[in-house]
Amino acid sequence: MHLYNSLVRKKELFIPLNKNTVTLYVCGITPYDITHLGHAFTYLSFDILVRYLKYLGFKVIYTQNVTDINDRDKDILERARQQNMPWKKLAEVSTKKFLEDMRCLNWIMPTNYLKASESINSVIFFIKKLLANGFAYEVKGSVYLNIDKDRQYGKLSRLNQEKMLEIAKNFDEDLDNPDKKNSLDVTLWRAATPDQPEHIPSFASSFGKGRPGWHMECSAMSMSTLGEQIDIHGGGIDLLFPHHEAEIAQSEGATGKKPFVRYWMHTGNIFYRGEKMSKSKGNLVLVSSLLQKYTANALRWLLFSHHYRESWEFKEKELDKAEQTFARLAKLISQKRSSADNKILWQMFANAMNDNLDTPKTLLLIKNAAEKGDLHFAKTALQKLGFLL
Repeated sequence: MHLYNSLVRKKELFIPLNKNTVTLYVCGITPYDITHLGHAFTYLSFDILVRYLKYLGFKVIYTQNVTDINDRDKDILERARQQNMPWKKLAEVSTKKFLEDMRCLNWIMPTNYLKASESINSVIFFIKKLLANGFAYEVKGSVYLNIDKDRQYGKLSRLNQEKMLEIAKNFDEDLDNPDKKNSLDVTLWRAATPDQPEHIPSFASSFGKGRPGWHMECSAMSMSTLGEQIDIHGGGIDLLFPHHEAEIAQSEGATGKKPFVRYWMHTGNIFYRGEKMSKSKGNLVLVSSLLQKYTANALRWLLFSHHYRESWEFKEKELDKAEQTFARLAKLISQKRSSADNKILWQMFANAMNDNLDTPKTLLLIKNAAEKGDLHFAKTALQKLGFLL
């Protein structure tokens, strides 16, 4: 199997660290809103990856996080304040709804599903290692990653400093923090302040009370469950910088082992009404709303008809077509007449999936096979891809 590796910007033969086991980490949700189609595209893309790796005979150890606490003031903590709800309660309610929506889409639950708030000790452990190795510094109870200590910082994104600053600003990185040696230095631990609002929590550490940095959380949760080096790290393309770039520097700085990740995989963005689907734009298409009108199979067909790396515009008429297409397939497959297993079709299936998970080509293969009467192959292949039959 060949996978596109964002680090080298080309397809590479997939060779796991362990011959029989694949370790996978995918960045999860910040639980203060409802599951939208962009979430579904990312997490079902990795659902397909997990299913196909298992089909190939690998054991998959898959970790995904829930960012229920971080160093930011404007996301979950602000939403909880606006709703007059404890942040933990908001996180629990939102996470439960997300999991319900994803289960309706026949999503495989990760091996490890971790809350950042329950991983504080791991975060502190790796921050201490960064301090000991000289890659971090402490100021007034806060701890920062010194990116100038990493000569390869930027190797994933390949951005110049001007572009890094522009993107970091959009992510509400604390660029104007006077305690930083470099504006782009990563906040690993944010110290509590005497005038901190009551709705903002703090956690005990050897640096003093504070909160873990968003970027550091993923490094810690990945390494504490999967080891210091992993096979595949995934997420949306918008996380490539600063989040994934920071993860590389933090993780490699803490352990001294390179590479932290062998294969970086990023999913494309979904657009709606001409703009990227996002909370800030107010143009979310909710999974729960779509499931009131369409089947889970139709949603999976729509999403997999787009390659995971593709950015695309959601149009409901395309989902209508997906519903009709799958209904016809299901009717064909439900016929009682038998058909022999076709080894040639299975080889074509493998060729498509081995080519960086070419799901559009795979779905076309299945559709054509069903229409030509190869019903056993079509049904079994759809089941392998997680369709409900």
